[in-house]
Amino acid sequence: MRASFKFLSTMEHVKERVFQAFSHSPHKGEIFEGKLKKLLAAMDKLTADDVKLDKSLLNGPHSAPVTYVEILEHPKYTINMFVLRPESKLPLHDHPLMHGICKVVCGKVVIRNFSLTEDSSTIRLDRVLTVKEPERIVTEKDPAVLLTPSKGNIHEIQAIDGGAAFVDVLAPPYMSEIEGLGPRPCNYFKEVGEKQGYTELIKIEKVPEYWTDVSPYLGP
Repeated sequence: MRASFKFLSTMEHVKERVFQAFSHSPHKGEIFEGKLKKLLAAMDKLTADDVKLDKSLLNGPHSAPVTYVEILEHPKYTINMFVLRPESKLPLHDHPLMHGICKVVCGKVVIRNFSLTEDSSTIRLDRVLTVKEPERIVTEKDPAVLLTPSKGNIHEIQAIDGGAAFVDVLAPPYMSEIEGLGPRPCNYFKEVGEKQGYTELIKIEKVPEYWTDVSPYLGP
């Protein structure tokens, strides 16, 4: 018997909703969509206080542009937090056959999303055609942002007007097994132009200006 929601903190509530939504496959269908809706509603309420964000990480004397905070690792999903120094970013990257939920808990970010076309697969192809969506500015007052295996699956997140932090739920996790294909990678991309009315992206090996340091999670 899992804990009653009324006795849980906001972050513990989120963890329970993540477990209910993603601990069993498949991640589709009416029942899953109902669980996902409840998870999004729970994440909408998350604040910096709920995750005990150390705000010195936002502007402190760190060499890395981004700090990674591991909150929870599970075979079926992960919950983490990223702290971005002013103007730093998570470069353009994908989430192969994954759902992702991003909730800004401090500051402001701009999110640049690209959705895959029916014929595109970042698992098999080095070049993909995408639909480039309008840039979206997201603050701690805004609801959580959802990406799906096709919608907004490739994105870039950059801090603006100072440092920022967001909580990130991913399911299945990176490096989990894709049947017949091996471990689930995180691929990086750059824009190379327009083709047939779509934005073409190409995989790149490294992003030299991006690396992370690590900080412990202080919350529940």
